[in-house]
Order: sequence, then C-alpha cells, then structure tokens
Amino acid sequence: MKHLAEYKEEIHSCSKCGLCQSVCPVYKITGNDCTVSRGMFIMLKGLIRGDLKMTRKLNRYLDLCLKCGACSKFCPSDIDVVDIIASAKAEYFKQSFFEKLLSFIQKNFVFGMGINFLKLFSHNIKSKKFEKKVIYFGGCSGGIKGNRAVVKLLNSCNIEVITPNFKCCGISFYVRGDMDNFSQYKDSYLQIMKKYGIKDVVTVCASCEKTIKGFSDEINVKNIFEYIRENNLKLKLKKNKKVTFHKPCNIDNYEDIKWILDNTENLEYIEMQDYDKCCGLNGISKLNEYKIMSKVFRDKYNNIINSGTKTLLTSCLGCEAALKFYSLGKYRVDDFTEFLVKNI
Repeated sequence: MKHLAEYKEEIHSCSKCGLCQSVCPVYKITGNDCTVSRGMFIMLKGLIRGDLKMTRKLNRYLDLCLKCGACSKFCPSDIDVVDIIASAKAEYFKQSFFEKLLSFIQKNFVFGMGINFLKLFSHNIKSKKFEKKVIYFGGCSGGIKGNRAVVKLLNSCNIEVITPNFKCCGISFYVRGDMDNFSQYKDSYLQIMKKYGIKDVVTVCASCEKTIKGFSDEINVKNIFEYIRENNLKLKLKKNKKVTFHKPCNIDNYEDIKWILDNTENLEYIEMQDYDKCCGLNGISKLNEYKIMSKVFRDKYNNIINSGTKTLLTSCLGCEAALKFYSLGKYRVDDFTEFLVKNI
C-alpha cells in the first residue's frame, strides 16, 4: 500500500471534469462536491502540500465514500479512487484512537470470537477427489456457511475442492485505513497458499475475490460462477422460482452470473432497475449520516420491491448482510451459490 504522498501524480491527473458526479450515489443525494472524488482530490492535494491538516471533518468526507468504485469505472483518467481514499484513511487511522478501537473490536470479537462461534454451526462436507484441484477461499462467508454449496457445485464440474482454514480477506480493515491488520491477513493467506502449492483459488464473495486478486499475480483467482459457466454446468431447480439479482460493486464477471440466471431451468430472472448500483453497505455503520444513507438504502429497496419478486440473490457477504438489514421482511435475501444448492 502506497503512502498518500505517493499518489500525488494520480491525484494531479484528475481533470476535474465532473463525470464522477453523475455516478456517485452520495453526491446525487448531497450535491456537495466534497463527497465526490473530484472534490476529495482537491482536499487531498492540499493535505499533501501541507495547506490542510487531516481533521475529523476531512475524514468525515472520506467516510461518506461508499467505496463502490463507480467513479473509477467512469473516470477518463482511469484513477483508482478507492485505493487513494484508503491511503488517506490510513493517515487518519494513525492518529485516531476511535478508529483503532473499532479495528480492535472488529478483529477480536467480530472476525475472531464471532466467526469462530458461527463455525460451530456451519455446513461442511468432504469433497470428492478429481484430477483438477482448486482451493476454496471462504473467508467470513465460509466460516459462517461452510463449504457445502461450493463443494457440491464444483464436484459436479469434476473439480476437487481443498478447504484450508483461511481468515478474513481483510477488506474492511483496508477501507478503514488499518494497513497493519490488513497486511497480517494478506500474509496469512499467502503462507497458506505456499503450503498447499496449488495456484487455482475459487471464492463466492465479490469483495473477497477483488481483495485476494491483489495479493499475488502468481495465483489464479476465480469466482465460482466462472467455473460453472466454463464447464457448461446446466442446473435445474426442483420448483419454479422467480428472482431478481443485486450485482455487487466488486464483481467484474456479471456475464457469468447472467449466463447461469438465464440457463437454469425453472428459474425466472427479473432484472431490477439499477441492479448494479451500490447497496450502501459502507453506510450501515454511519448512523450519524443516517439522513444521507437512508436515501441510498431506500432507492435500492424500492427497486427490489418494484421488480415484483420475493427473492433477491447476490454474491457478496457484505451486500447480503446490508440487503437483509433493510429488507423489512418484504423480500428474502439469499447468497446465489447457497440458493442454487438448496433448490436443485
């Protein structure tokens, strides 16, 4: 992870064209240029020059960013905004007792005791043996749900699944700016991969996929949906189901997911409006910004309801949690992989 000053050229290359404003969920609500990458870059440039100091107010604007990456995908200068904001957050993290306390709680009680407790109830099965082998990076999702769905689907593709005891991918520490803890999770992952000597990794979570892809160029990381499509695995549900799908911000292989949605027998897929817009996950913790974040949640909620379905599928543990959080019992939220195995 580079220090903020090392992003000086990237920040300077922002042309201030304002295209980011048209895709930023928070800017559309606030109209405040400080909540979109263009305005943030002006502040960060002042921070690098020493004209500004990293204050709680500046950090507030960094925190309002949902880390959805929509502005990066739309940026003509191809600037990775999320990495720059994470680097700026790292500057604030160094001086903030509160941020360090949150990381301590998250590491020891949420991803530590919490996940370890839920593992007692997770559904794990032993994989069949095949010539082709992949390692399953379950992360938090694997700890909570187990490996049953992944093993069943990949065994159907004649692929053996190895399931080491991985920790979290560390993305939540990364976006908070806690680079020390993030590095510990990265090192743990690389040590386990070295032990097994297998270069192919499968995951079911979009956020995990994006994160661990950045850990090493020597490891081939794929989402499970890529394997299903590559092997032309045709699935059939026991009963007719009508669903809609929320595309996580961090997933890039939606065409594979769409192929499965379109080719699974007895599955009717209804594409909701703005299916690929951010669910607002990073806004759940920002209770002090509830007026802003509730509008992000409400737009997604209305689009789900207007799809006319009662089942919403997604492929990111964070998105799944956020979408359940404000479902108000009006729709059911399922991980796509779990949904398939439960219904075939």
